[in-house]
Amino acid sequence: MEKSIKTPVFCPMITQKDIGGGIKSTIALMNGLAHQNHVVTVLVPQNCEYLSKFDPSIQVLYFNEDPHISLAKPLKYLRLCRFTKKTFKTLPYNTLYLCSDRPALMLALFLQNTDYIMYISRGWFYTNWSARFLRFFLFSKVSKFVGISDKQANLMKQYNQQKERVFLIQNGIQIPNHQFNTFDKAEINLTTIGGICNRKNQMQCLELMILLIKAQFKVKLHIFGTTFTPIDEAYLQTLQHFIAQNQLQEYVFFKGHETNFDVIYSNSDIVISAATEEGFGRTIIESMSYGVPVVANALAGGPSTIITHEVNGLLFDSSTSDLFDKVTWLIQKGSLRKTMIQNALTHVQNHYTEDIMAQNYSNLIENGTR
Repeated sequence: MEKSIKTPVFCPMITQKDIGGGIKSTIALMNGLAHQNHVVTVLVPQNCEYLSKFDPSIQVLYFNEDPHISLAKPLKYLRLCRFTKKTFKTLPYNTLYLCSDRPALMLALFLQNTDYIMYISRGWFYTNWSARFLRFFLFSKVSKFVGISDKQANLMKQYNQQKERVFLIQNGIQIPNHQFNTFDKAEINLTTIGGICNRKNQMQCLELMILLIKAQFKVKLHIFGTTFTPIDEAYLQTLQHFIAQNQLQEYVFFKGHETNFDVIYSNSDIVISAATEEGFGRTIIESMSYGVPVVANALAGGPSTIITHEVNGLLFDSSTSDLFDKVTWLIQKGSLRKTMIQNALTHVQNHYTEDIMAQNYSNLIENGTR
């Protein structure tokens, strides 16, 4: 018996690079919706790096120019909006315009209020110039809002009078078929993962290292991630200066951008998420799925949606002293740590698979239109 065809989905994606949790989550969602029997069409840059990762059933269309958006270049922005609308209108009338990030919603400027639009809020606040533009000119066009964490869902409710249009759907990952043993080496390996920037707060991990070394723990810190902007480069130089100033060269290692999860997690005993603001925290559930315990900032937003403190991970109060206490707890409480690792693995398998994520989105898409 053939499955019925579900609502077609159209998703603009302006990102060229295959780097970051946002693009990974979007690709996983598009593939998942295709597996849920949605006809999926994506609009991507001509030189994007992730074409091979799409399911073969997904139709790929291309922007006719570099889709980088800037309100400081209004003529180009308006051209991109017109091209996006023209492309969207070639698809069946009931097609969903799915905004998996802010730029996709920015491109919906010329769509009609009767069009079926869904917006996924993945991170950051809504107070800068472009975010205010979204709120004032585009939020009214959106049929359904999705927050990927409690914090993001609450932000959407804050900016919407019709709170019943806001839903919580968390990200999903492909669960690995193996886990790694932790704390089986003479040294304890700490890992932090994410773009090198002030928001990801790698500096706090360096401050933690000073406290751990002073307490005579044998530890090393591995920093995975890269810079994207000149501001990030300046932050990296600040980190490097701090390392030299405090003689941490033998303890801290920059690993750059790494796509092989086995490389990251096979040598990790604890993953630290010190980010001051985190829309979701994809690396948290990835770490859990590989059997690596996580300590995360309770005030960052996303992590507190995923982690139940002292059950499947640890949350610290954003201070370096409390981060030190939580890491020390993990190091010293071997039996409790093993229970936490197993709880985390079960939690991810039951709540954070790509299939669960795609099914939740498919149900929401099919549950009525505008």
